[in-house]
Amino acid sequence: MKPKYSVDKNNQLIVKFPRKKWSLKPKGNFGIDNNNRLFYQVRESATWRKQRSLPPRITFKGSWYLSPNHDLVLILDKNSKDRRKDTLDIKGTILSLERDLLAFEVKSYDRQGLLHIRILKLNATLFADKENRICLKVKKLKPDTLILTGSWQLNKNQQIIYEYSKIDLETKGKSVHSLTFTGFWQISEANKLTYILKHSTISRFDFRAQIETPTIYPQKGLIKYRLGVGLREGVSRQKIITLYGAWKFNRNFGLVFEMDYDKEGIKQIEFGTDLSFQENTITFSLRDKKGEPLGLNVTFTHSILKSLDAKVFLRLKLLKNNPEVETGLKVPF
Repeated sequence: MKPKYSVDKNNQLIVKFPRKKWSLKPKGNFGIDNNNRLFYQVRESATWRKQRSLPPRITFKGSWYLSPNHDLVLILDKNSKDRRKDTLDIKGTILSLERDLLAFEVKSYDRQGLLHIRILKLNATLFADKENRICLKVKKLKPDTLILTGSWQLNKNQQIIYEYSKIDLETKGKSVHSLTFTGFWQISEANKLTYILKHSTISRFDFRAQIETPTIYPQKGLIKYRLGVGLREGVSRQKIITLYGAWKFNRNFGLVFEMDYDKEGIKQIEFGTDLSFQENTITFSLRDKKGEPLGLNVTFTHSILKSLDAKVFLRLKLLKNNPEVETGLKVPF
């Protein structure tokens, strides 16, 4: 029978052999290989290992999981003779989730009480699930999904931050940690709000959302969405996401919403438009890149429009009085 594995409070491997009353705590450290497999590098002499039938490196097969305390857990594949699955609970702190990597800091103490710090890295793709929770898909032959069960919000630079608390199992003290996802917003289609991550070509958050205010007045410089975020199974919380920016026109009469991300600079969200004229207002019905309606209408009064862009104001005034001058009211991207 194969030995049982577990992890002690100092992140050291415990090896328990069948029918033995004692267990081993070999010197060593955990690591993750290029295939996202967990291993333990045994730092004992060849003679010591041979006497105890241990290889220089023990590689584990299993499924990754993020515990409620935000520790990294590997649930080991069980053998046909085993009745339960062993779990390796590695205690540590999530340092970052940038560049399609989960960087996890692990602290351990050796037999002499010396502190050792290692960074474990999992290759993963970030996405938002159907409950608008931030998730990671660990790259494996059969991918594992890790879910950040806490809530996220926007900081003053309009970027997503995720805060979580950890409880020290010995002192019962609580510490708060924060993760920032650097990126920018896009409105790609109706009932969807997308956050593009700066340091990735494949990771993005597509949130299911509803327009909170379908009619927008540009002098306020904001767009509001309502969405629900799952906190745990069957429980969700409603939140309002407000995007702040300035409305401008592009060369083709399309509308642009410029957002300031502070150090990341200004990014634009571009829209196609349909126009309609009332006595003192002009309404732009926004469309996505496929030409589909977004359910958003931006209404300009003549005075606001003139103050924003006099040339556009004159062209729209001419279009209103002489519609034959322009080739239709629909403005493509």
